[in-house]
Parts: sequence; structure tokens; C-alpha cells
Amino acid sequence: MNHACDELNFMGMTIWRISRVVCCASLAIQAATAATTERLFQQSETNFANPERGFYSPQTTRRMAGLEQLRAQGISLVLVEMDLRAFKERELTPEKLDELRAALAAARQAGLKVIFRAAYGFTDRDYRADPKDLPRILGHVRQIGVVLTENADTLFAVQAGFLGPWGEWHGSNWGDPPSLDVRRSVLFALLDAVPAPIPVQVRRPMFIRDVFAAEPGGFDLTDAAAFGGSRLSRVGWHDDAFLALPDDMGTYVEPAWDRGRELRWCDHQDRYVPFGGETVGPSADTPIEEVVREMEWLRLSYLNIAYHPKTLQRWRESQFRGQDAFGYIERRIGYRLVAQKLRYSTEARAGGQLSFELTLTNAGFASPLLPRAVTVGLIHGGRIERLALDKVDPRQWGPWSGDILVRGEMPIPKDFIDKSMTQLAIQLADPSPRLRNDGRFAIRLANEGVPFLAEEGWNILAEDIAIHQ
Repeated sequence: MNHACDELNFMGMTIWRISRVVCCASLAIQAATAATTERLFQQSETNFANPERGFYSPQTTRRMAGLEQLRAQGISLVLVEMDLRAFKERELTPEKLDELRAALAAARQAGLKVIFRAAYGFTDRDYRADPKDLPRILGHVRQIGVVLTENADTLFAVQAGFLGPWGEWHGSNWGDPPSLDVRRSVLFALLDAVPAPIPVQVRRPMFIRDVFAAEPGGFDLTDAAAFGGSRLSRVGWHDDAFLALPDDMGTYVEPAWDRGRELRWCDHQDRYVPFGGETVGPSADTPIEEVVREMEWLRLSYLNIAYHPKTLQRWRESQFRGQDAFGYIERRIGYRLVAQKLRYSTEARAGGQLSFELTLTNAGFASPLLPRAVTVGLIHGGRIERLALDKVDPRQWGPWSGDILVRGEMPIPKDFIDKSMTQLAIQLADPSPRLRNDGRFAIRLANEGVPFLAEEGWNILAEDIAIHQ
């Protein structure tokens, strides 16, 4: 009988303890739920300058004036042309190389990134004006490569150039187009001279296919090889007769490759390397629905704001899905990252952690195509606690990716106590030491109600976090 009573007492005590544990767990869950919230964001329709995307302004190494006005116009890119017509028979002089150095420094000073191209003439009088001595051309590539390497932080892409007028690989002393051996020599010399991961762009997609057809792995850039540092992973293309149907003035002329097949091939290839260019007069005749469709297929990252005026005016006068077509295109060129929602802890303790999960989408035509340093920060007053998200790669954040999740646990130092409100922010910075803390080279999210701290480039996601002892 006593044993039975003892057993009942034991069972009663056990039930009480289990109930207490369940009750405490329930209270803990309720407390955690109460300290976690979800914020929904609204997309912005405003155009603003973001690095490595959008309309570009054409410049030359000798004329780099007025750059300070471009960012206010939503422009963050310049195409810098270097005219080598005076050096067909000799090496580039120190003065000529200093001209390039000064041009790249001016772009950096103005908060701009550079698409670079060199050629032996930029007019219709410069057919067959390139040197007949291939070692001379390759020597110029190496000389210019030294300057580009010194200033790699300001480069977005290098266009292959050097052959033919405008460096567009037609009308050359080496053929029309230049021979495969010459094209391969110039392209591979540029890939060696220009530091990774800066991409090099050729003039037609067929030039990628025929140069790499005999290379190990062929010419199709796979998901696994993308951004891997191979030659193919760094080669894109540009179209300087964009949307001039049916063949973009000789851009799409490879036998058995009609426009549809070209677009389908580029749809995958251009996810990992930049595509851009400029329009011409006939581009104005392309229906606006076809314009947008091809920009989506080709993953358009940049376009000339100065040429062709007839085409750009046609877009300004057109409507697309009830919107001004030019403004619609302007916002979507390149990437356009939009915060959708944030789940986060509104309360945390010093010495503990703060949980967050940010959902983004990409409303642009392309993804960011150069590496980014992604950092989450807790900001209070002048103090910023940082968490580097080293495994997060925005180059994978294409418009085809759907919802993009950025999540983590933010460690909080024991001396970080703020009973008022602390901000949670994200920074998508340029990883180069010279630009990492310059907000002009950081990605701004396209949202209403998300303040952007322009000095260092922080996007403020939440402002109601309390840190307790």
C-alpha cells in the first residue's frame, strides 16, 4: 500500500514537472513570437544610379569633362574609348598611358564604373586602319593591360576592340571578320592582360562559339562553370546595332543560326556575363513589345544613352503595359533588387543573437555580374556592428531566381545595449579596398520607405529593434 502511494506521488510529481516544462516552453514560444515581426516592403518606381548597370554615357580618354553631372541623371556607367590611330607603327608612349590612367581616375572620382574599348580609329574612314603587324597589336594589349590592372576597381567590362573601325571586328586588315586565329589571339591576350573577374566582350555571339568550339568544354557556359575563372566564364558580347531587325546589321549571320536560335542560346549564356550595346536608326522600327522581349532574352545590362536618338525618342513616345516605355526600360536595364519582406527579432539581449530573414526579388533584366561584399549591420548612433555574409553571392540573384532569401543570426556584443531603437541594415558593397566604404559603388534597393545611407551604402531595413542587458 505504501509502495502504491509512493508510486502515485511519483507519478503526480512527474506529471507536474512535465506540465511545468510544457508551460515554460509555451511561454518561451509566446515570448519569441512576441519579439519577432514581419515587415512588408513597397517597390519604388524611381530611377536612380546603381553601380554596373543602366544607360551609359560615351566618353573618350581625352574628353572626360562633365562626369559629375551623370549620377544625378541616374547614370553610373561610362564607355571610355581610347583612340590608338597615332600608334600603328610604335609602342604606346608613357604620356598616352597616363591619359588612360587619368580617365579611369576621373571616372572613379565621379562615382562611375567604366566599360573600356581601344581601337585604331572610331570613324567610317577607319576601315582597314588597324596595324598589319599582329605582335604590335598584342604589345598594345599588354601595355594597356598594365593600366587596367592598376585600376581594375573602376572597370565593369572591357570590349575586345583593336580590330577594325570602332574595334568592332569587321573591315579589318585581318579580314571581314578577322580570321579566327587573329580573333583568338587578341581575345586571349586581353583575357591574360585584364585581371579576373573583369569580363571581356566580343562583338557577336558567334565569335564566342567559334573561338571556344575547339577549347575543352566547348562554347556553352554551364551553371557549374559560371564565375569559375575559366576563359569562357569571362567572355560576353555586345551588340552595337541592337534591335535592328532582322540580323542587327550583320550581328546574327552565322549559317543555321537564325535570330530565334541566337536568342535562345544567349538567354542562358548572358546570365553569367554582361550583354549591352547601342541602338541604331533602324532600331526605332522595332515594336516596343519586341524591344522588351529581346531585352529579357538577352539579359540586357547596359545601353548607350546618346545613340541612337531616333530610337530613344520612339521609346519616349511609346507606352508599354500602361507605362512610359522609356522609363520602364530605364528601370529594368541590368539588375533591380527589391525587398519584399523581412522577418526579424524586434528584441534581443546583449551577448546574444538577432535573427533575420530578408526576401528579395530582382525586377531587372539581368543579375549583378561582378562580386559583391554582402554585410548585415546593427546601427545605433555612430556605432555599426557588422556581420559579413561571405557565402552570399548576388551574382546568382537573377530575375529568373524567384524569391531570394538572405538569412542569418547577428551576434550582439555584450556592451551593445540600446534600450531605444537600433536599426537593422544591409550593405551590398564593392569588394575592392578603395571602394568598399563608398556608397556610390554600393547597391541601393528599389523600395519606398527604405532609407539609403549614401556615404557607406547601407539600406535600412528596420528601425525598431531594442537591445537589452
